[in-house]
Amino acid sequence: MREADPRGSQPSAAWIWFGLGALLCASGCAHQPETGRRGTGQAAESESGLAEPSDGNTSPDDREQQTVEKESTDGLSNWNDRDGSPEPESSHASQHPVHCQPGMAYIPPGVFLYGPVPVEVDMVGYCLDVVEVTVAEWNACVEAGGCEGFETWESCQQADEEFAPNQCVPDRDDYPANYLNWYRAESFCRWAGKRLPTSEEWEKGARGTDGRMHAWGEAPPHCGLAHQGRGPVFDECIGFAGLPDRPVPNHHYLDGVSPFGLLGTMGNVREWVEFREDLSEVPPEGTLGLSRGAEYGLGEWAISVLAVDSLLAVELASQGHGVRCAADAVAP
Repeated sequence: MREADPRGSQPSAAWIWFGLGALLCASGCAHQPETGRRGTGQAAESESGLAEPSDGNTSPDDREQQTVEKESTDGLSNWNDRDGSPEPESSHASQHPVHCQPGMAYIPPGVFLYGPVPVEVDMVGYCLDVVEVTVAEWNACVEAGGCEGFETWESCQQADEEFAPNQCVPDRDDYPANYLNWYRAESFCRWAGKRLPTSEEWEKGARGTDGRMHAWGEAPPHCGLAHQGRGPVFDECIGFAGLPDRPVPNHHYLDGVSPFGLLGTMGNVREWVEFREDLSEVPPEGTLGLSRGAEYGLGEWAISVLAVDSLLAVELASQGHGVRCAADAVAP
């Protein structure tokens, strides 16, 4: 198996913003050919090559909800408890008779401005995870047989906890599950009774409806708004607030919350999204996938709701790749 150094946060691919600019594989990319495309582990493989949820196992519908405990540390906020929901300025949950799984935000129907040259896109209502999928959630999927185990991942055999996947390190339950390639991300969301969001769904959840450039508005990014700027190229936030220069727990940076209450869309890890026109087809290895948002090693102009990476193959993963799932909203 071929892996790149996860510390190699240097330009290794072109950045693109919907075809404009360029995108870095800033945390290094890891090839995971042995099981990464199938989400195997204890799960049975389907003919499509993706893991089928095991019979009798339940998805994490009882995922704890979140509450906000705001603690200011040089502009950075912590979100420590997870027994309630975030309350964005404009709450829509009580205005619409719909249901989302616990830990998801309702994104209401209507028009939003999409893309670098904003166009109006009209969408139905749907649900998005408030935070990136956590290590605890990933490990529950592994135990249930819905996701491949990480014990055989080459990157987990390293003794260096600084750069090993969060899933391999004890006491990181609330960290984002990382080193996920597209196959792994899709398998988890499907096991959880969810799905990958489309690019439009991701962007509306992160951006709101007004065409802003960042989840928090038009103000330029700084170290207290997102976990970013912690690589050898974009290094303006290295060591900020005593946090490590790698992915951190999901419940930081409340000032960077999106209009719909999502956390972490502008940093920490990139998030795989759906790109297939035919959802019954399994993309072969070598197919270029699609992920949205930026990650911890990027910064400045790279931190934007427009950030798109379409240059990483679906079987590749990095320290800066995770996922945030979507789901259709249903009547209660």
